[in-house]
Amino acid sequence: MKQVDKTRASREAASKIAEPDSALKSYLDTLLLEIDDPLIATPKTEVKEPPAYADTKIEETGQPTVVAVHQSAIRDEQPSQQNSAPSWAESAFQVLLFKVNGIKLGIPLSSLMGILSYAGEASQLPGQPGWSLGVVVNRDEKVIIIDSARLLMPERLTGNEALHPQHLLLIGDGHRALAVDSICDTLTVEKDEVRWRSESGLRPWYAGIIIQELSVLLDVDGVLEMLAA
Repeated sequence: MKQVDKTRASREAASKIAEPDSALKSYLDTLLLEIDDPLIATPKTEVKEPPAYADTKIEETGQPTVVAVHQSAIRDEQPSQQNSAPSWAESAFQVLLFKVNGIKLGIPLSSLMGILSYAGEASQLPGQPGWSLGVVVNRDEKVIIIDSARLLMPERLTGNEALHPQHLLLIGDGHRALAVDSICDTLTVEKDEVRWRSESGLRPWYAGIIIQELSVLLDVDGVLEMLAA
C-alpha cells in the first residue's frame, strides 16, 4: 500500500512539469520514489499488556536487558519516520537553481565556492575518469571540470545529446567544478519545503525535491564522496 501511495504522489508531482518531455517526468518519478512520504502513516504495532512491575538483568556484556516494563512507563506511541535532512537545513537556507540536460537542480549556497564562465575549453589529462571534462586554471589553481550530466544522471544520456555547458560551479575546496548548462535563479528554502530522500536512497548526490520548483536538491557532500570513490 505504501508503494502504491508513493507512486501516486510521484505521478501527481511530476504532472505539474510544464515541459512535455515524458522522459523528464519519468526521471522525476524515479527520484520521488526514493522519498519517505511523512504523510503516510506507519501501522501501529500491537503491544501486549505487560506485568505491573519491572525487572532487569545484566548480560555478560554489562548492558541491562529489560525483561518487563512497569505499567506506568508504557506509551501507546507510533514510531516516527525520520527524514534525512542534513544539518545545514535546520534553518532557512539559500539555493542556486541551474539546469543540466533539461533537469532543474539546486545547490545550497553554503556549499558553493564560486561560479565561473565556461567556453568549453579545458586541458585534457591522460587517464582522467569518464566524468572529467578536463582541467582549467582559476587564480593559479587547477580546477577539475565535472561532467554533471554523466556523473549525476548517466541514465538520461543516449549518446545523441549535444550538451554545451556554460558555467562552472566550484564545490568542495574549489578544486572541482560542476559543469552546468544555465543558471536560473536563487531562492530561500525552508526545511519543510523539501521532500527529503529516504536514507536508503541509491543516489548519494540527491538530497530531495524542492516542492515549489520541482527541482532536484544536491547533496554536495554526496557528490564529493562519489568523486573520491
